[in-house]
Amino acid sequence: MDSAATVGAILRTINDQTVVRPYGDGLLVDLPLTYGDGDVVRILVEPMGSGFRVSDRAVAATQLAMTGVNVGAGRPAEAFAEAARSAGLSGVNAAPGELATFGVAEELGRMVLDVAQASMRTEQLRWLAVRQTLTRFPDRVVDRVKSWAQGSRHVQREAPLALRSGRKRQVTLRVSSHDRSAYIQAVSSRDRDQAAEHCYYIFDLSDVPKENRIAALDGARADWPTEIVSELAQVGDVEFFADPLSLERQLDKLVPPPRAALQR
Repeated sequence: MDSAATVGAILRTINDQTVVRPYGDGLLVDLPLTYGDGDVVRILVEPMGSGFRVSDRAVAATQLAMTGVNVGAGRPAEAFAEAARSAGLSGVNAAPGELATFGVAEELGRMVLDVAQASMRTEQLRWLAVRQTLTRFPDRVVDRVKSWAQGSRHVQREAPLALRSGRKRQVTLRVSSHDRSAYIQAVSSRDRDQAAEHCYYIFDLSDVPKENRIAALDGARADWPTEIVSELAQVGDVEFFADPLSLERQLDKLVPPPRAALQR
C-alpha cells in the first residue's frame, strides 16, 4: 500500500468537505462534523487585534437550552467549564454559553478544531434533559455512545463478550478502533439488583481485561447503594449515566480515535 497516497486521499476528502465562506469581517467554517441532531458544526473566525477570535457562537448551549439543559448552573455548568478547559480555550470576550478562544493566524487550524471539539462535547449534555420514560436505558446508552463516536469508532450493539470457558455472552455494546476495544453493559435502575448481578456475572467470567469493561449505571452515584457499586468496581470500571461526559472521557482513554494526528 502506498502510504503517502492513502494519507493524501484522507486529507483531500477532509479538505473537500470543509467549507469556508466570508461572514462580515470574518469567516464561517463548516466542518465535516455534525451535532447529535445532524446539524453541521459551524465555527466563526473573526479578526481581533493582532490575531483572531474563534467561537461556536453559543450554538451548542442554545441547542441545550431548547431541551431544558442550562449550562449556566449546576452540573451542566461544571461540564461546560470542563469542556472549555480541556480544549485549552481562553474564553476571550465570550458571551454566556459561548465557547471561544484567541490566537495568531498560524494557530487558526488548531483553534478551529479545539472549539469544534469542545462544542460537540458540550452539545452531548442533552442527555441530562428529562428523557421519555418509555425509552429503555440500554437504548439511551447506545444512542449516547453513537453520538460520541461520530463515526470515528465502530459501535456494535448486543456484542459478543468472550468468557474464559470459551463461551460467549452478549453485552449492551462494544466500541472499537483497530485493535482497541471497550465493552459496555447498561445497568438499569429498574430491576436494579438483577441488572447489577447480571453485569457482575458476565464481567467476572469474561476473558477481556478488567480495564476494558465498563458498567454504565442509570442515574447518579447517589442513586445506587455503595455495596452494588463496590461489587461492580471489582469486575470493571463504573460510570454513572447522569455524570456529564464521564462515560465519554473513559471511552476516549480506552478507544482513542484512529490516527487523530492526520487531521492536524
